[in-house]
Amino acid sequence: MRKATLQDRPELTSLWQEAFGDEKEYIDFVFDQFAGLDGVWLTEQDGAVAAYACVIPVTLGSLRGVYLYGVNTKKELRGRGIMRGLMEEIHAEAARAGLDFAVLVPAGQKLFEFYEKLGYQTLFYHRIVEKEIRPNLWAQAEFDTLTAPRLAAAREKFRERPYVAFAPCPHAAMVQSLYTEGATTVETEEGYGVFFIEQDTLIFRELAATGNAAATRILEAARQHTACDRARLELPRYGEVFLGEGTCVPYGMLRWLRGEKKLDEPSMSLMCD
Repeated sequence: MRKATLQDRPELTSLWQEAFGDEKEYIDFVFDQFAGLDGVWLTEQDGAVAAYACVIPVTLGSLRGVYLYGVNTKKELRGRGIMRGLMEEIHAEAARAGLDFAVLVPAGQKLFEFYEKLGYQTLFYHRIVEKEIRPNLWAQAEFDTLTAPRLAAAREKFRERPYVAFAPCPHAAMVQSLYTEGATTVETEEGYGVFFIEQDTLIFRELAATGNAAATRILEAARQHTACDRARLELPRYGEVFLGEGTCVPYGMLRWLRGEKKLDEPSMSLMCD
């Protein structure tokens, strides 16, 4: 295992496109801003890149860990245990550095089983709640104002702990990616949300507020701003907002690196997934 260098860039880009189908612009964003080449770990076979993963620092409350992103093995080499070996080395290196955990978001439902065999457990769920939004001409909010520092502050104020958070540089890159992909942010004194519009429906990738009434006012303000009267919310499994509503679906997985720690319903979202 070694870190990627500039010479590896063309091969890494080609393998990323083959696996995930992203445009070069997004791949450049990952390698230049989100992970950085020094955050890409790879293994070789016959002088060529066989597998790689982006390793990005995160926290979970007071615990420190890494987020694995873009986990990818060259297509013709899959099924030979290459990625398993690379991930085990990443885990060992992170443990030696004193980190507590590794987290990831599987790229497809079938991969949950693969990561379970590597010691990961599904700890992060999204509760999907569908809402019709009634009109409210008096609903007020600010839109497109959440810079990276302000989103970090809003999360600290309104989200229930513990939640997975990026270090400042990848956090800023994540916020930039959200806006590039068309996200809108809404903020009030009682909460905030990050949403996209899909077929006249507001898709809230994150919503946190002081309670149901505050969350409803955010939705009503978003309706006034967009004219969309339906919303699909991705909420923490046991979050207080609209508790008891919706359907839970698996989202992210965690592996402990230095012994299991006690967590009280951790959450994770907006992971550039």
